[in-house]
Amino acid sequence: MSVSVSSPSGPAIPALHHAWTGLRTLRSTWVLSGLVVLAQLGFALVDQRADTTGTEQFTKGLSLMIVLTAAPIAALGVNAFGAEYRHRTIITTVLTLQSRAWIVAAKAVVVAALGAVTAAVAAAVDYVGVLAIGHTVPDPGRALAAAGATVSYVTLTGLVGLALAGLTRSAVAALSITVLWPAVLEPLLTTALRLDSRMVPFAAARQLAEAGAAAHGYEALPLLALTALLLAGSALALSRRDV
Repeated sequence: MSVSVSSPSGPAIPALHHAWTGLRTLRSTWVLSGLVVLAQLGFALVDQRADTTGTEQFTKGLSLMIVLTAAPIAALGVNAFGAEYRHRTIITTVLTLQSRAWIVAAKAVVVAALGAVTAAVAAAVDYVGVLAIGHTVPDPGRALAAAGATVSYVTLTGLVGLALAGLTRSAVAALSITVLWPAVLEPLLTTALRLDSRMVPFAAARQLAEAGAAAHGYEALPLLALTALLLAGSALALSRRDV
């Protein structure tokens, strides 16, 4: 017997509420988000700022999110599905919400929102560090472009983790793939196949974040396309498999 939730607004609002409730009640959600901000704060306090401009200090701080703190947001995305499969609450979720496509879409919205807010707060911590400790002001245009690209990179990393968890139904496998993909797989493929780094998803998005206002913007397209493809695959897999 199935239990469904009816709402005058359709399946969107119940699905979003269910996804948000599921993530916010996980202690790991706040631990992972806090780690991102704390890591950025720690870097701001110990960073060597001598003989560097405000923009250089700011973008150097943002590079920490790309190299290290994107992993906690990836783990946050993985947990959005991984925790459901681990505790078998996915059965209740499917029976309650009925629409499996909306389950994936709602989780993607919530993970994207949490990832973007967390990355934006970390970027703000970096900016305040430049002002308060570096005693200088980054160029507004370049700083905004670099921060926007970095927030996008971190957010999309979280969504890739979510999609891979939905596809593999394994939190360990999904997180391993998400972490190793940009760190190991892409460099190996780029070298072995002599690919332009702007053609591979994470490397291209990383270049956009590092270049800031000097970039064209299309560098984000490979990672956007990969994320959309993986999310669509996750929704299709969930719709066709028994939970």
